[in-house]
Amino acid sequence: MSSVDTGDNENERRVISEFLEELHDTASALQVLLGNMRSKSVPPDEGLSTLKRDASNLRSQAQALNLPLVKMVTHRLDEYVGELKSAGAAEMDEIQIFIDRIERLADGEEVADAEMPALVRALPAKRTITAIDFGLIEQKNVEVLLVVPEKAMSRIIERELAACGYRTSVVRNPFEALEIVVHSKPDMVVASMELGVLTGVDLGCALAAMPCTQGIPFAVLTSYSWGHPKLAGLPPRAALIRKGPQFGDDLAESLARFNIT
Repeated sequence: MSSVDTGDNENERRVISEFLEELHDTASALQVLLGNMRSKSVPPDEGLSTLKRDASNLRSQAQALNLPLVKMVTHRLDEYVGELKSAGAAEMDEIQIFIDRIERLADGEEVADAEMPALVRALPAKRTITAIDFGLIEQKNVEVLLVVPEKAMSRIIERELAACGYRTSVVRNPFEALEIVVHSKPDMVVASMELGVLTGVDLGCALAAMPCTQGIPFAVLTSYSWGHPKLAGLPPRAALIRKGPQFGDDLAESLARFNIT
């Protein structure tokens, strides 16, 4: 190994070590904040605002490092608190689960790759809808990853899936999506056709080409219909969910086709 490689590895270890120390400090601070919110010594709105800011910062910082599980847990925490309008006792109990896990990871907890999907699914699901919206819905152990840059579109799909009791997570970047799919093994991936440098077809082909992900159901969200030149190369097993009047039917048909129940 060259001196350059050794130096690079040492720098990476130093950066990760510093991040984990900062992660532990932030988790400890969030533990204190959560306790103050429970005791009402910190106003609920103020506490939730701090939680959202810190969760967003942790997620951003983790993305630059080779720590897949930390990335996924901080991503899920950011999604969870980002959806909250208020934090009552139930929400604080669920936030506590995230913080406890982050503390253990910051302390050096090791989790085998094979155990990551179950660990991520054990985290609380974000509250996409409320009981008032659809009535009491049974939460199912079904995870759908949405790779959808448009926030309005991702919310529409999330509401449809949440109405069926499915859990969702959203990423905007196809490269981030690849890593998440490899480590979390969602039950299905739905990707927009336009993803910037890559397309939904590119992402579908990449997932279909890897033995560890080729069995995961995949659908492209697009305004194109079958036979359009831009869909050439889409893996035969992939489904198509068209925007517009057909959206609901196409989504339902895709879920049924892949036996997502």
